[in-house]
Amino acid sequence: MRALFSLFQNRWANQPWKPALGAGLAITVIAGLKAWGMLAYLIAPLGASATLVWMVPKSPLARPRAVIGGSLISALIGFFVLSLSGSTPWAMGFAVGLAIFAMVMIDVLHAPAGALPLVIGINHPEPVSFMASLAASTILLVLLGLIYVRLTEPKTNPAPDPN
Repeated sequence: MRALFSLFQNRWANQPWKPALGAGLAITVIAGLKAWGMLAYLIAPLGASATLVWMVPKSPLARPRAVIGGSLISALIGFFVLSLSGSTPWAMGFAVGLAIFAMVMIDVLHAPAGALPLVIGINHPEPVSFMASLAASTILLVLLGLIYVRLTEPKTNPAPDPN
């Protein structure tokens, strides 16, 4: 029991509630925009994107260009492949694989974006409004994440001038 208490105490010392609160608030803002009719879609992989942006902001998978670019490229590939061949299991698998390949090739790998071809294949959203919602949501998520990191990162004092 003592080991379990120590584990939770150590985890609490890392203040996991701060990024959890930030990510939750960002998703609340995006969901609110959807509820107020300002976004056509609330896209599930954004929850996974928020986890990366807030929990591991220095990760290559959480870079702004990866979150935004990876999401947009994956969705475009999803729409393209599935428009040509329908929502067959082979087409969805191919779209996911092609999206991952494209993200790696253009250096915008973002793991949650790999789910977007599946979301598109399962739900058949309207392409223009889906892409607009995705673009606005990912940009907002990244901006809120950058603001969060800037406000919560410990400030480092420059070394005093030795002269």
